[in-house]
Amino acid sequence: MGSARGVQIFLLLTLCLGLQAKVFTRCQLTRELLKINFSRTFLSNWVCLIEQESDRNTSALVVKTSRRKYYGLFQIGSEYCKEGKKGGKCDITCESLLDDDIKDDSVCANKVFELEGFKYWSKWEARCKGHTLPDIEKCPDWQHPPSRASPPRDKRTARGKRTVRRFSKRSLILNPLI
Repeated sequence: MGSARGVQIFLLLTLCLGLQAKVFTRCQLTRELLKINFSRTFLSNWVCLIEQESDRNTSALVVKTSRRKYYGLFQIGSEYCKEGKKGGKCDITCESLLDDDIKDDSVCANKVFELEGFKYWSKWEARCKGHTLPDIEKCPDWQHPPSRASPPRDKRTARGKRTVRRFSKRSLILNPLI
């Protein structure tokens, strides 16, 4: 009974502190993951995982026991974060996994993936592995990813580069001060 009361208080405090949550569409999620530099190779797997684990909701919180909680878009377990202060294997607060900024969540999710692979997420194992993955290729950002290209030539600066001026013999004769 005491642990359920603690969870209720935690949820109430989270809501009172103005926690901002976002529920992504599939294409919005694809765009955000591409902006954060997720590999296109596994992007459909990540989208499937997020859809199955949190229904693309950044504030998703699953409490299995008072010691086992899963947070945010990626449903990262409490061993990777610490409530109220930075800690865990990702050195992050659990509350920061529940807001609409998914950059820090993504860093932690990639750490989980490096340590344990997709098998860490049971719903990925049950509903994504070996199944048809979400078709994200229809999303506009899949076809035309957010620009990471260099600025146009006219906007570049020539810092540290010497400019080479080419002159004809005639221009040197007519204007010897060049």
